[in-house]
Amino acid sequence: MDYIGLSEQEVQRREALKALRELGIDPYPAAEFKINDNSASIIKSFEENQSERKDVVIAGRILSRRIMGNASFVELQDDTGRIQLYFK
Repeated sequence: MDYIGLSEQEVQRREALKALRELGIDPYPAAEFKINDNSASIIKSFEENQSERKDVVIAGRILSRRIMGNASFVELQDDTGRIQLYFK
């Protein structure tokens, strides 16, 4: 492969990734984490009926977190948008 412009660390990581794939190992097994909703759908259903509560499973990247005593907030981004999560 052509690794022009990549740092030594990036080259090593890509080689390790290539080796895993050659062994038949999926380095990003996202299919094993079953989600049942996404941020855009959750926001839309909340806007339509704020009193309705349901259990959801979503996945994404945590962009920020704020811990305030017993309450915590997380901003999560998935492929459909961003959503703020509240934990107590």
